[in-house]
Amino acid sequence: MRGRPSERAMMSIPKEFRTDRLRLRPFRGEDLAWLQAYTLEEAFWTFLPLEPQTRESAAAFLDQRLNDAWGEGEFHCAVENLEAGHLIGTVRITEQAPKHRSGNIGYAINPRFGGHGYMTEAVREILKVGIRELGLHRIWATADVENTASWRLMERVGMEREGLLRQHQLVRGEWRDSYLYSVLSGDT
Repeated sequence: MRGRPSERAMMSIPKEFRTDRLRLRPFRGEDLAWLQAYTLEEAFWTFLPLEPQTRESAAAFLDQRLNDAWGEGEFHCAVENLEAGHLIGTVRITEQAPKHRSGNIGYAINPRFGGHGYMTEAVREILKVGIRELGLHRIWATADVENTASWRLMERVGMEREGLLRQHQLVRGEWRDSYLYSVLSGDT
C-alpha cells in the first residue's frame, strides 16, 4: 500500500508527461495567445463558476500558473497537441487530503479541439500521475449536470458517478447542480 510520496520522490516526478498525441507540461509565456483564443468564448466558461473571461483574466490565470510551484501536491499542466505544437487545453490534479490520499482533477479544452479524444487522453494520463506518482487512492471530479461532454468524459476514463450535489455552485447568480465522480487506485 503506497503512502504519500516523500519530498525526494516529489522532486523526481517528471515535469512533462506524454501520450500518443499530447504533451502535458508546465505552462510557458507563449501559451497566452492560445489560452486567450478559447477562454474568451462562451463555450469555454458557460458551465464554470467564472465570470465571462477577458484577455486580462486569461493573462492572470497564466501568470498564476507560471508562478506556481510544480510538484507540491498540485500539477497544473498545459495540454499541448504534438502535431499542432501548441496549447489546446489545461488539466490539473490537486492533492486535497494527504492523510486520506485523496485528490481531485479539473480540465478544459479549446472547443475547436473537442470531439477528437484529446481531453480523454489527457485526463487518463493525469489520473495515472495521481495514482502512480502521487500515490493517491481516490481521485474525484465534479461536472455541471448539463455539461454532458464533461461527465461523459469522466465515464470514458473509468470514473464512477457517486451522486448528485444539489445546488453545488453559484454560477453567475444561478445555483447549479453537479455530478460527483471518482476513481479509486484499485479501479485502474
